[in-house]
Amino acid sequence: MKALVFSEKRGLRLDADRYQPVPGEGEALVQILRAGICSTDLEIIKGYVPGFDSALGHEFVGRVAECPGQPDLVGQRVVGEINCNCDRDYQHEDPIFARNHAPNRVVLGIIAKDGCMAEYVTLPVENLHRVPDNLSDKEACFVEPLAAANRILEQKAIERGAKVAVIGDGKFGLLIAQSLAVSGMPGSLTHFGRHSDKMALVTGDITRHIVDDDTKSNFAMAFDVCIEASGTAAGVLLAVGMTRSMGTVVLKTTCSTQVDKKPAWAEVANDIVVQELRLVGSRCGPFPAALEQLQDPRMRSLVNAMVDRVFPLSEGLEAIKRAQTKGVIKIQIEAAAS
Repeated sequence: MKALVFSEKRGLRLDADRYQPVPGEGEALVQILRAGICSTDLEIIKGYVPGFDSALGHEFVGRVAECPGQPDLVGQRVVGEINCNCDRDYQHEDPIFARNHAPNRVVLGIIAKDGCMAEYVTLPVENLHRVPDNLSDKEACFVEPLAAANRILEQKAIERGAKVAVIGDGKFGLLIAQSLAVSGMPGSLTHFGRHSDKMALVTGDITRHIVDDDTKSNFAMAFDVCIEASGTAAGVLLAVGMTRSMGTVVLKTTCSTQVDKKPAWAEVANDIVVQELRLVGSRCGPFPAALEQLQDPRMRSLVNAMVDRVFPLSEGLEAIKRAQTKGVIKIQIEAAAS
């Protein structure tokens, strides 16, 4: 099968003869219809995951091709959670811990498991969620990142009526801002970014500000909750500076450590300690909540507007190059027609 593969030794390549995975016990073979290129994929190419040697990709919509243990799933259009528990005997009293942090897990397209920028993947049946017929492949491909955006609400990081800021107007920042606007949870919602045209894609009761040198001082300690979604050191420092004493800073993005400019730990830690801030890491989230939010016309309008181009898998290298282009929000790869 064809797959878009990255390794530290051989770099990025389109492998036309990648082995097709075989579903194990409790797994399904999924034919990929579409995959989304995520910022994490671009960071992996920069060295975010040491020793990486796999097919890229973890955002997808596909169709079940084989499912020995549950044949009624064959032919169903699905999306899939990315954390795979390799120990079938493992149990935990907290289902969210088991979902996100099971020991010895593998992670689709990130840790020790070929990703979805390929013609086929295997996933545990329990990871799969059926896609409603009224969602297009383009829209359904956003379920995984939108679920991660919904993790903030699942963590109860925001109390109803709170003053909330979202920092970042890239792929994730837009989804988070729209998710919160759809939820109606914040009392006020303020979006900070560097591109007014991108922030304008988010609709609802939201205030927008362009980040400049005075933003941190103009909004010092102004918010109950600041969500950092820019994936930059400057965004972390801004979030810490804009959060009130005993408020909450939510970190939603990961990034490569292979960067030239990093803040000293004291720059981050001192305000956290002195202002007694709560620092919350936030990762994968609930797929049912994401599928529900995609029924909202505001969310569907956003995700459709975010997609710049769709490339066939055979042009995967060009797709990555386009995704790395400044100003491009989202690129999708079509592996098979639905």
